[in-house]
Amino acid sequence: MSAPQFNIVFRGVRKGFDSSLVKAQFASLFKLSPVRVERIFKSSRVTLKNNANEQLANIIVARLFAMGVIADKCLVPVTSNAITVQDAGETSSEAFAMHQPVEFLYGEHIRRIPFVFTGTGREYCQIWLVNLLVCLLSAGVLYPWAQVRSLRYFYQHTQLDHIAFDYSSNPQKIYLIQFILIAYGLGLIYAFVHNLLYGLLGLLLLISFLPFYWFKHSTFQLRHSTYRHVSFHEVTSVKDAYLTFLGWPLIILLTASLAAPYAIFTMHKYWASTKWFGVYQFSVESSSKPYLALLPLLVIAELATLACVYWDKYLPLWFSTLAIVTLWLLLFMRWRVSLVNLHWNSVSCQLGYFVATWDLPSYRKLVLQNICFCILSLGFYWPWAKVRSAQYKASHLAFFANQRFKKWQRSLD
Repeated sequence: MSAPQFNIVFRGVRKGFDSSLVKAQFASLFKLSPVRVERIFKSSRVTLKNNANEQLANIIVARLFAMGVIADKCLVPVTSNAITVQDAGETSSEAFAMHQPVEFLYGEHIRRIPFVFTGTGREYCQIWLVNLLVCLLSAGVLYPWAQVRSLRYFYQHTQLDHIAFDYSSNPQKIYLIQFILIAYGLGLIYAFVHNLLYGLLGLLLLISFLPFYWFKHSTFQLRHSTYRHVSFHEVTSVKDAYLTFLGWPLIILLTASLAAPYAIFTMHKYWASTKWFGVYQFSVESSSKPYLALLPLLVIAELATLACVYWDKYLPLWFSTLAIVTLWLLLFMRWRVSLVNLHWNSVSCQLGYFVATWDLPSYRKLVLQNICFCILSLGFYWPWAKVRSAQYKASHLAFFANQRFKKWQRSLD
């Protein structure tokens, strides 16, 4: 008896997902024109793929679900390889546009491996309290030691395929840069108090130094981050770091944040494409269109903020402040969910690809609860907030491994 075959049927857009962003990702994934995508999303029934085996059908449904698309696998004896769109009694075939990318993306991927975070708020609270006490008593001198302890805890409690990550940095290696930054910060405060011009010049010098600091810091962190004793590393240059993390922020500032979506897209692409895991390089397959779809929300928030400032004489101060803070908090949560999904769902390597399934309602609930509990506890809920955030990130991220990943694992055993 032959193995069961399944049709992948489009059902709609998940609740809490922006339909325009979902359509843009769908078009990019299947190489379709906006007109065809609109027709598919407005159709009463769309069969995206016919005669897929159960393993491949599960992977396609999971990938579409991560994107924000609801799709079902239906056990039907159909032999056609066409994509059938039934719209008001009309039938058409779009097989060439969508069939090949599906096979290309999902054909060799065999296993979904979720990330798991095993830490607890009580455990991390003990580390956090010790770190806080040490930093206060040492006037911040021992902050590198505290930072390494925190990072190591979160690394060692994050697992992929039942194996934890590790962070092996020695805090002594970052004491020098910490001392320099503390001394420079104190000198900058002194300059602002006694001479505003010198303070501004010192601030500009600090800003010009930040991309170089980020470059060294990122390289250092990756070199000491490992999984199964294989380290991550970064292949880039100081010039690229300056162009990405100084040039684009300046463009965002000069364009009143209108260039922010494209700048974030460029920085995300740079961040992923320069990273390596052992001998495997990460790559990004994405376009700027889904990022640009976030621009209207930013424009609305900026216009509303300007309106509150312009009519400040007619609005109570508490109302204007509350309205602006609420508006930007909602915008942050919407952008955060969209950007994380856009970023991870476009990252892959020769061992497989990632799928992020963040959704707005659950993330909004997490953020609002963390904020409320931190305020009510005067900040002492912070360790639990960090642990809950780490648990959310891990539970909404998975790695789809292929045959190479299985062979790579065997080579290490």
